[in-house]
Amino acid sequence: MLQKVVIIGAGPAGLLLAHYLLRRGKYCVELYEQRADPRLVDLSQDRTFPLSLQERGRKAFRALAGLEEAIARAGVFCNGSIMHRKQGKARKISRATPLLTIDRNRLVMILLQHLTQTYTSEQLLVKFGCQCVQVDRRAKTVTLQMGQGEAFTVTYDALVAADGARSHVRDYLALDAGLQCKLNYVPDAYKSVYLNRLNPSGGLELEPDKIHGWYRDNQTRMLMVPQPGDRLNGLVIFDAQENPLSSLSTKEEVLTFFQQNFPLFGQLMSQEEAEAFWHRPVGRVLTVSCDRFHDGDSILLIGDAAHAVSPSLGQGCNASLEDVLIFGQLLEQYEDDWALVLPAFSEQRVPDAHALGELSNYSFPRTKALVFEFFLRLTMSRLLHRWFPQWVKPFVFDLVLDRDLSYSHVLNLSQSWINKVKRSSPHAS
Repeated sequence: MLQKVVIIGAGPAGLLLAHYLLRRGKYCVELYEQRADPRLVDLSQDRTFPLSLQERGRKAFRALAGLEEAIARAGVFCNGSIMHRKQGKARKISRATPLLTIDRNRLVMILLQHLTQTYTSEQLLVKFGCQCVQVDRRAKTVTLQMGQGEAFTVTYDALVAADGARSHVRDYLALDAGLQCKLNYVPDAYKSVYLNRLNPSGGLELEPDKIHGWYRDNQTRMLMVPQPGDRLNGLVIFDAQENPLSSLSTKEEVLTFFQQNFPLFGQLMSQEEAEAFWHRPVGRVLTVSCDRFHDGDSILLIGDAAHAVSPSLGQGCNASLEDVLIFGQLLEQYEDDWALVLPAFSEQRVPDAHALGELSNYSFPRTKALVFEFFLRLTMSRLLHRWFPQWVKPFVFDLVLDRDLSYSHVLNLSQSWINKVKRSSPHAS
């Protein structure tokens, strides 16, 4: 008899976990996602963001034949970044280990396509536009609603909350099952931007294998990530309390704003993108910290539902994918006994998730003096580590991005720097 697993949330973590469960041959899976079916939506108008996938995230794909290769074909390998500025020479930061960059929506599409092409309708059910409205953990049921239609109830043997930072399942556990959880908005907000990296008429061509950034000031900056087809997907990031975009009311004003504040990127913005950018919603990032990632022997929290973090280190998706890899290893170790797997998962992942929260909040400083020190430490540590690897450890940025050490270990190695940045941060709690 197959166990029925209901997964709420069809983002990268939920879709990959469905793969991991179904390949074991012991489960049937039902996936319910609040958003519309991405195969039917004009994604250019959607709020999305670029992801950078490192070893700790990419290794989760390797258990599934052909998946990592398909994702790599849909992304771009970046071997460094360039920080542009109005005056003076741009600052180039090289990387020995390239990052695989991909748009989140594109990653979701690939995972969904592989899932639906691999498994039958008897093994897998996927429904979009379904919002979780109630959980009854005693009866093991979930109530969902499609738009304004009638609510319906499904039963489960196991329930997985993969429904992101605003998880309805997690909120229910906090109210009904004593889950201790802290939620906070990061100070920044963002808007998605889509550009072409080429402007032939202006003689402009940005490097295709570099992440491009521009700091207008400590509060407002742009980050643009290469995508296939000479595209750049990225974000304008700004203080949520002082939105510099709020006064823009026409596409002409949008173009003028970019030309004045981010002149390099302003040369790449089309009239159509200016119009779309004006209408695009502002996004906020909610961080999540929980005392455990399970309830009883049948409910699991993974990904942002369990441990959403600031995007400053680009680890949210990587940590979520690593969740799936570790959960799969525990299923193998404990022979699919969820009563043993779930507490073992919490025991292993909660300390790492809390450490990642610290690293994401305080690895990269905001004050000018510490920004200078950050780049100096990064440059010197790379040089000295190459010469004296047994004595000089990589700096925190490289420890996170180039290694697959546990986040707890990285925090222990970098605690003095994290404490220094924390003392200088106006948002430290």
